This record gives sequence, C-alpha cells and structure tokens, in this order.
Amino acid sequence: MNNIKDLIKEKADKIAKSMDLEIFDISLKKIRKKFKLEIIIDKLNGYVGIDECESFSREIEAYLDEKDLIETSYDLIVSSPGLDRPLRCLNDYIRFKGNLAKIILRERIENRTAIKGYIEDIEKDIIFVKEKDSEKLIRIPYNKILRANLEIDL
Repeated sequence: MNNIKDLIKEKADKIAKSMDLEIFDISLKKIRKKFKLEIIIDKLNGYVGIDECESFSREIEAYLDEKDLIETSYDLIVSSPGLDRPLRCLNDYIRFKGNLAKIILRERIENRTAIKGYIEDIEKDIIFVKEKDSEKLIRIPYNKILRANLEIDL
C-alpha cells in the first residue's frame, strides 16, 4: 500500500505544482473492503477554494482511473487544510503571523500547557504569541510545542 501511496503522491505533486498548489497531506486507508484516499491541497499565497479542489480532483481521478492503482472501489476526497489548519513547522508560523492560534505545549510555560493568542513574531526558533484575553506577550521556544493549529477568530 505504501508503494501505491508513493505513486499517487508523485503524480499529485506534479498536478498541484501545475496549478500553483502544494500537497499538504495524503492518506490512503482501507475501511472494511473499500479504500478511502484523502488528498489535502494547499496554496502558499491564500486559501484553497472549492474550484481548486474540484479541478485537482478531476486531474488526479483521471490519473487513478488510467493507472488503475487502487484495484477495488474507493472514495476520493480532495480538500483544503481548513481555517483551523495545523501549524506543522516554523514556516507555518511565519506564514500565518498575525493570526489567532491555539498552541499545546510539551511542558509548562508560565504554569500552562495551552496558550491561545495571536502569532506576533518569530525570531530564530522562538514564537512570540500575544494572548487573546490578556494581551500578554508570551515567548514560546519552538521545541516546546507539541502541536498547534489556527483558530477561527470571531
């Protein structure tokens, strides 16, 4: 199954690049007797819309049908990372500077394991977050972050 996923990823990367998109994630799972192929696409400058998902889906589906990589029936899901997308690397923090994020910590900082605030600045491997409720600026070393995601700011 990993070989199939690698072939799909290789083609998906090419299709995404031709559409000024990138692959955020690919998962291929067998649920009962049916496969579920989920491809999450992203756009470096902006957000992915339904039109991009639809166009990408048509392109990758044509490839999958031609190569017949998945021998049984399958569901293809093409989507974006969403407004509450995970922040997976330092570049994501730089890219989404100014946005509201929820950060779960590996160990306590200022006696807390979770911080919700605006990404104010990034210096080397330190993320500065202004707390949403108190406006306090908190210094978070990147290696202390367990996981993080953007939050919808209402």
